[in-house]
Amino acid sequence: MIVGHGDKLTQADLMRSEPLVDQVLHAFLLVEDHPLFIHGFRSAIERLFPHARLDIATTGPDAQALMLAEAYDLVFLDLHIPEISGFRLLETLQQRQAVQPVVIITGQVDSIIVEKARRLGALGAISKRIDLKRLSSLCEKLLEGQTVFDEGNEWTEIPITEEGKHFTGRELEVLRLLAEGLENAQIGARLNMSDSTLKTHLRSLFFKMNVNNRTACVMKALRAGWI
Repeated sequence: MIVGHGDKLTQADLMRSEPLVDQVLHAFLLVEDHPLFIHGFRSAIERLFPHARLDIATTGPDAQALMLAEAYDLVFLDLHIPEISGFRLLETLQQRQAVQPVVIITGQVDSIIVEKARRLGALGAISKRIDLKRLSSLCEKLLEGQTVFDEGNEWTEIPITEEGKHFTGRELEVLRLLAEGLENAQIGARLNMSDSTLKTHLRSLFFKMNVNNRTACVMKALRAGWI
């Protein structure tokens, strides 16, 4: 299902006298089916490009329809979407000679993803773990037509909760994977972590953030800008 368009400029916006952070009406498309990531990405784009339009497609067919009908400044494409995979979607666009500035967004960028993305004409591949400052820098390069393949990028900043409690590096890794929508078994496999150790990290995260479930944990982290 296509969720819809982002906010557009109002007459009041046009009459503002103060300088705008971004005065260009960019059109972006996010192809992603996980609600929490959609929420976080929309918030990031609204901060970086206050007057941009952000369309959302949550399935491959919906994304394909939009990409064949619209001209976007950037398309952020998750590889794991319902019905048509991200790479299959790129292959279809290539066959139809439909040119779109596509950037792969995925949990971990590796050499295999980079090689295939390049071959299928993508402008770049970036990690879903990217922070706001780096996302801003990479978007600027991509909008200038440069390619960005952010292989091996990892966050280094360790945020502090409102209560002053530091996250450990391992807790932060767990938190980011929670935000990607992974289940416990998937997180454990990704981090080579036992179920009991993972539950210990989750309890610590819940305590430090003063929440009692995974959804509240991720939502609070997104609102605070920790992930």
